[in-house]
Amino acid sequence: MLALDGIRVLDFCRNAPGMFATMILGDLGADVLMVERPMDATRAAYERVVAGIETPEDERRHASFNALQRNKRSIALNLKEAEAREIFRRLAVDADVVVEGFRPGVADRLGIGYEQVRGINARAVYCSVSGYGQTGPYSQMAGHDINYISFAGALGLIGDSPGGKPAIPLNLIADYAGGGLCGAVGILAALMAREKTGQGQYVDIAMTEGVLYMLCGMVADALSQGYRPTRGGTRLNGGSPYYNVYRTGDGKYFSIAAIEPWFWENLCRAIGREDLIPQQRAGGEKRAEIALALEEVFLSKTRDQWFEDLRDADISVGKVYDLDEALRDPQVLARGMVVELEAPGVPGGKVSQPGIPFHLSETPGAVRSPGSVTGQHTAEALAGLGYTVEGIASLRRRGVVQ
Repeated sequence: MLALDGIRVLDFCRNAPGMFATMILGDLGADVLMVERPMDATRAAYERVVAGIETPEDERRHASFNALQRNKRSIALNLKEAEAREIFRRLAVDADVVVEGFRPGVADRLGIGYEQVRGINARAVYCSVSGYGQTGPYSQMAGHDINYISFAGALGLIGDSPGGKPAIPLNLIADYAGGGLCGAVGILAALMAREKTGQGQYVDIAMTEGVLYMLCGMVADALSQGYRPTRGGTRLNGGSPYYNVYRTGDGKYFSIAAIEPWFWENLCRAIGREDLIPQQRAGGEKRAEIALALEEVFLSKTRDQWFEDLRDADISVGKVYDLDEALRDPQVLARGMVVELEAPGVPGGKVSQPGIPFHLSETPGAVRSPGSVTGQHTAEALAGLGYTVEGIASLRRRGVVQ
């Protein structure tokens, strides 16, 4: 049994935030049906540029490796057609969750908005994932991760120094955490509430707010104490020698997080610099001297040598990996965070994907199937609604479905 067995999800998402939310639901056992638009010439051209898809074989391979599409089926509907909207309404009758990632108002214009779904199925949980939320002065603005973390105050805290340029992180903070993770949590909470009330509800997820929410510790200090953290100037974003990254003798990097005094003492003893033990919280020129001393020490050995020397010394340390190294790490492999699954139609018949971090003892998640190509399950889904083979063929000929 999987935790979300029996939960039916309609996924209208086109980008990572919403797709990650529904990936989580699928990994935990939900039946996720992607409701995609047909692959017209414009979309095909976009796919060629972004994903390098030129042939059906390319599309199959790309979908199979795309974790955001795994554990999902696909139906392609041209929602500009009344018959396609009728198919959606029939699907919505039995849906537990509907997720969309359009700009506010678009879903309503397409006829797939919350009010339309609630009129069909009052038990459905409907989640919208957007940059700024459904209301407010920015709600109609276009945006991407870098914009959302800018407004939330996160980007301004990432970088080497207060006077330096902010460092641009990958689109993990707003897209995947502020949007995807917060979206999944909101949906699961609404499903739990439905167990008590019998009613679904609307879940409005704004990625910018999700980022601000994750800054709750700093926000609390700012609101209560007037604390104003600076880029590269706080103890947890580069301003402290004891919580930092150091270049090693082989040109790689090593991370140290000796926040607690006993970790700092253990570090100083392990590297032969007991004289630094009383100076952990030093400021000004002394702090710069300590940082320089640590920089010189870590240049004396390779990254992996430092790890072997310090890993068992009761110090918080880590090797700074590139992604290939991370995927080969023994801890990652021991915990099943790289999985292999069958993928018919792909050379070799198998693909590898990231594993599932939710280790539930009784109802663990599972990667059950690779991603689907656009419209792969259209006939299957329509047959489940009672459409005949002839009726499905007619819908395809007329461009209602693909």
